[in-house]
Amino acid sequence: MELNKMEWMISDRAFFSDYLKTFQQKDKEAWSRNILQTKLDLLCIPTKVLSSIADEISKGNYRAFLDLKIFDSYESIAIYGKIISKIKDFDEMVHYLTVYLDVMENWAHCDLLSFKIDQSNKDKFLTLSELYLMDTRTFVRRLGLMILFQMVKDRSVLPIIFDSIKKLKGENEYYVIMMAGWLLSECIIQYREQTLEYMSYEKELNQRIVNKGIQKCRESRRMTEIEKDQLLSYKRKH
Repeated sequence: MELNKMEWMISDRAFFSDYLKTFQQKDKEAWSRNILQTKLDLLCIPTKVLSSIADEISKGNYRAFLDLKIFDSYESIAIYGKIISKIKDFDEMVHYLTVYLDVMENWAHCDLLSFKIDQSNKDKFLTLSELYLMDTRTFVRRLGLMILFQMVKDRSVLPIIFDSIKKLKGENEYYVIMMAGWLLSECIIQYREQTLEYMSYEKELNQRIVNKGIQKCRESRRMTEIEKDQLLSYKRKH
């Protein structure tokens, strides 16, 4: 099927869905469904194939493709998300991302998003993260944290990360806690002194997030065994 199209028609929706089915791997469905925890139709198309399809569509009139809103399988939604990640204009990206938030159904749909964040749009992404962290939808809150994760190398964002984690004191959703834990572990690894000081004086942090962050650090190869053992004193008791 031609993917680098200048015009996408409503009739192309069925053609595209049938095209995706040519890559289906039925023998991997049970394993993939268990990993993804999705209730959607699942074709088990390799990630490299999905990325290649998204790349080709992005070379043409990707807006017309996105406007078709082909959301009939895990893979069709994932392709939509991968195309969104390639959009350079922030406002245009948010327009389509807002649609995506309503169909983003599992952790992988969230984690496949990769934004081009720089000084020109940094504040806009921080605002977006803050907005998403107040959302009632689990994977939207996870996305709010993932945006911060993608900015963690910017030292100036560290206080914002700390404040965002602090606000998650009452968070109970597993997939949000997991992302927050990964984010905290990255802060510990990159900004050890500041983060451990933060963990020491913020006594009301979500226990599950703190302990998950420590667990992720202890599983990392970027810390020495001595450093890992030292983290045990920061664990919180449930």
